[in-house]
Amino acid sequence: MDSQYAERDALVVGMTRPLMMFGVTYSYFVIEGMGATVLFLMGNNLLYLLIVLPLHTAGMLLCKWDARFFDILFRVAQRARPVRNRPRYRCNLYLPH
Repeated sequence: MDSQYAERDALVVGMTRPLMMFGVTYSYFVIEGMGATVLFLMGNNLLYLLIVLPLHTAGMLLCKWDARFFDILFRVAQRARPVRNRPRYRCNLYLPH
């Protein structure tokens, strides 16, 4: 048996990377688009849509560093400790109404 074949890695990178859209993960792309749309609708100014450019650039840099950065970040946010007044109001409220 030839040792040349033992050194090769058979991992296919395309099957392990998350779904990407313009250099960022699809979930971050949707959240960034929704945030820009809400900001545009609240501000009634078309220039508010330009917030996508720095957000997308930051997202691209983070996804180049680690393709699953936002998946890990979302998982950490889901597992975060509830606030102290959860037993009183039975939900994650920060200020009483």
